[in-house]
Amino acid sequence: MALSKEQIYAKLEDEVAKRFNVSKDKIQGDHDFVKEIGADSIDVVELVVEVEDEFDLEIPDEDLDELTTLNKVTDYIYARQGK
Repeated sequence: MALSKEQIYAKLEDEVAKRFNVSKDKIQGDHDFVKEIGADSIDVVELVVEVEDEFDLEIPDEDLDELTTLNKVTDYIYARQGK
């Protein structure tokens, strides 16, 4: 069963808060993971691996540069779930 954007966002928000050690109330959907949340490139790669496992999808390397915010990752997963 496909998840709603809100469900995907909530799961991702929990993971971002945990992985980047930031409280959820400080996370906004359009915050850049590196510039505004303080993640480094290794943190982002680890997040992508977690997202691939959690949502059972494979993210091609050429798509990684686009996945810089919670909103972008949410939209990406929403558009590709179940494919």
